[in-house]
Amino acid sequence: MNIHLDATDRTPKIALSMDPLTLTIAGESFPEDVSSFYGQVITTLSSLSSSVKGPLNFELAMIYINSSSIKAFYRIFECLDDYRKAGNIVNVFWKASEDDDIMQELGEDFKDRFQDLEFTIIQEG
Repeated sequence: MNIHLDATDRTPKIALSMDPLTLTIAGESFPEDVSSFYGQVITTLSSLSSSVKGPLNFELAMIYINSSSIKAFYRIFECLDDYRKAGNIVNVFWKASEDDDIMQELGEDFKDRFQDLEFTIIQEG
C-alpha cells in the first residue's frame, strides 16, 4: 500500500508509508490530468479506514496548487476525515513559506472546512 511518486515540473512528490502511517505531498500541482494523477492516492486513502488503524500524519508543503488540484486535495481531506471518523487520529501539518499568503490562506480554508482533524499551519522562513 506504500506509494512513492517523484516530483516533476507539474506534479508534487507524493509519499505514503505505512510504518509509521505518513502521507507527504510537496511541490507544485498542476498536472495535465488531475484525476489520473491523484486517483491512486485517493483510492488508497479511501480504503485505509477498513484496513489500517492508528495515527496518520499528513504533511503538506505546497508551492502552487491549481484549482483542479484543489478539488483533488478536497477529496484527499475527505478520505482523511473518513479515516478519523473510523476512530483514528489524523494530524495535518500544512507548511507554507511565511511570505506566501496564498498557501497560508488555503491552509486556513482547509483547516476551517475539516475542523475535526488535528490541523497545524507552520510558517517556514
